[in-house]
Amino acid sequence: MKPPRPPSHPVTLRPLERGDQAVLDNLGQLFRYDLSDSFGLLPNADGSFNFRELDRFRLADDSRRRAWLITAAGHTAGFLLTGPADGDGTSVNAFFVVRSLRRTGVGREAALQMIARAPGRWEIGFQRYNPGVEAFWSRIATEVAGDRWRIHDGPAPDSRPPDTFITFTTQGTTRSDGPEATPSTS
Repeated sequence: MKPPRPPSHPVTLRPLERGDQAVLDNLGQLFRYDLSDSFGLLPNADGSFNFRELDRFRLADDSRRRAWLITAAGHTAGFLLTGPADGDGTSVNAFFVVRSLRRTGVGREAALQMIARAPGRWEIGFQRYNPGVEAFWSRIATEVAGDRWRIHDGPAPDSRPPDTFITFTTQGTTRSDGPEATPSTS
């Protein structure tokens, strides 16, 4: 018999603060471990995985690169990295929810909160060989943009299959008490 899942709601998404760096580093290692099978990654001699995307967020002077922590029922649940996309849009550079909270609605709620914070053009890249990810992002795109979204493969890198991208545009208004917006569903 499987143990019960931890509590999964409410879900909050908050900007990374200076004191959260170690939390993000640790979650980044779990994220890279999750991808190790799909990407054929091995850990470094010290047991850690390289995570160059996270390094870009630490070193970047581009204020459009943002790191967000996901919490569920007050506990650390994952992270999300966003950055600039072509055409003045926003890109999801990394998205991670801990395994015990997957398929509980935590990822969906975090994704919807993130998209609501930045109305406009979105580009979300993923690998189709990562089970379930295409269905997840397709459901999110449909929820926020109806049938007005597009999916396409990018160029194929030498070392692995191409990334797939979902693109859509949302419209919304910002609330005076925070950077929230209402996604367009029409």
